[in-house]
Amino acid sequence: MTVDSWFSNYVSENINIDSEKSTGARNSRNWLTSNIKYLSQKSEENLELYSSSEFSLKMGSFARKTQIRPLDDVDQMIIFSAKGSTANLDTSQWNQVFINVPDSAPELKKMDGEYGLSSIKVLNYLKQLLNGISQYQSADIKRSKQALRLELSSYDWGFDIVPGFRTVDDGQGYYYYIIPNGEGAWEKTDPRIDRQNLTEYQKKATIDLREVVRILKYWRKAHNAVCKLNSYALETTVLDFIDTNPIYSNSREFIENFLLYLSKAVFGSVQDRKGFQGDLNSLDFAARLEIQKKAIYYHDLIKEANNYETVSMSEQAIKSWITFFGN
Repeated sequence: MTVDSWFSNYVSENINIDSEKSTGARNSRNWLTSNIKYLSQKSEENLELYSSSEFSLKMGSFARKTQIRPLDDVDQMIIFSAKGSTANLDTSQWNQVFINVPDSAPELKKMDGEYGLSSIKVLNYLKQLLNGISQYQSADIKRSKQALRLELSSYDWGFDIVPGFRTVDDGQGYYYYIIPNGEGAWEKTDPRIDRQNLTEYQKKATIDLREVVRILKYWRKAHNAVCKLNSYALETTVLDFIDTNPIYSNSREFIENFLLYLSKAVFGSVQDRKGFQGDLNSLDFAARLEIQKKAIYYHDLIKEANNYETVSMSEQAIKSWITFFGN
């Protein structure tokens, strides 16, 4: 067996999510959002959705197609109408947004907390709404910081459902979203930017970029020291790497070069490409040093594997990749 065929088989069978399961998850997500829409419009006392066609927004790694096996969660934003509310959007603290609700919006006003509209009360409202779906009445629905976790015995995956609001268009077509910060206030986000970034980079890439991200996430998960690096930060670092290393012949060469880049980049900042969160790298020095050691070790291992492949020593190359994957 060639290294190329072994590598493709391994990734397909152990990392990539089965297409049938992906389709099932998308269908169940669509069914969920359609029921939320139906229940929201059922009573005038319910919070009004942003619009009938733009009330839901895909988010998270499943939406970006960078999620690895097992498919355990599907993230979904439900967007409500702010009904003329205002917020301190000019704050430099991206996760300390406070929403002020006008008296003309009583259905929102009743969810006020100590610092304006309470994201916890909005989450609790959304939980009650989900309990109104007959198929979910026996489901396990729990609030977990900024999201509701919906677990169904009929699916292998669960849903992380996040309520949010859309900001006003700035006149040039730009807007973003406000979601719970996990502590009662709100934070800025825009999942569309993350998806668009990957799409734009993929257009210029000669390899399946999303698959490479999934492979590196799998490697991260397989090794304790690397797990300390946030998965989203790792994904962002991949794009940073491409900015300085745009040419690579295949995925295995990409991984070799990226690991060397990571061994140095882990000591620097990883800036949020949405422009909200700032530096995504919050690791202390000891954790960064551990990741550097792992990155250098596996870079040398994969460099050796790629050299083996060049001289048709497939068995030795495959053994190195098995070590990389944590098996």
